[in-house]
Amino acid sequence: MRIRYLKNTDEILGNSSVVVHDAETLKGQWKEYFRGDRTPDYPKALYLEFGCGKGKFLRQMAQRYPENAYIGVEKISTILARAAMGADVEDYPNLRLMRADVLELDHVFAPGEADGIFLNFSDPWPKERHSKRRLTSSRFLALYERLLKPEGELEFKTDNDALFEFSIESLRQNGWEILYAVEDLHSTPLGQDNSMTEYEEAFAAAGKAIHKLCARKKPTSIL
Repeated sequence: MRIRYLKNTDEILGNSSVVVHDAETLKGQWKEYFRGDRTPDYPKALYLEFGCGKGKFLRQMAQRYPENAYIGVEKISTILARAAMGADVEDYPNLRLMRADVLELDHVFAPGEADGIFLNFSDPWPKERHSKRRLTSSRFLALYERLLKPEGELEFKTDNDALFEFSIESLRQNGWEILYAVEDLHSTPLGQDNSMTEYEEAFAAAGKAIHKLCARKKPTSIL
């Protein structure tokens, strides 16, 4: 995919009300950050999306579930700027964005701080020599396990058959419980309560099946 550069990317990110620039200072305090002067039980849950793209999925989630807080993480500044252009704090008080490498998020979030993680249409990295770069490979799953609370869930969507099969196998090998895995999301009841990304809309319109799974780490037995 060719990424169209925005010449005013830095200005957009610098002026955005939803982009967090001092994320490391909020480690372990994200719910308090979102809470502000709201009720003590807000937010009900904190969700992260890794590779948030232009942000449509998170904007939908933030509006549909105002009781929760959402953070979108994107590594590429130009893409993050496009997401920032579509949101502001006034309309999306429970949504924030940040530029970061997923593998560096131990510096941003405390262990068990996230209630859930979304991976939507991640780069499939089809060549076997690049398999470690896939966001469902072992090193990434180990990070998600640290960031998620014990019962936290990982939701993953893709149109790529090989990546879906790889992800199922990787999760099982790394001790995760797959709660469900469907080959054609939009033909199941799950598709009725589904927020779509820009990619998903395009793929679905072209007749491509959307795969989805939900998993959580199996509890460790204490002998």
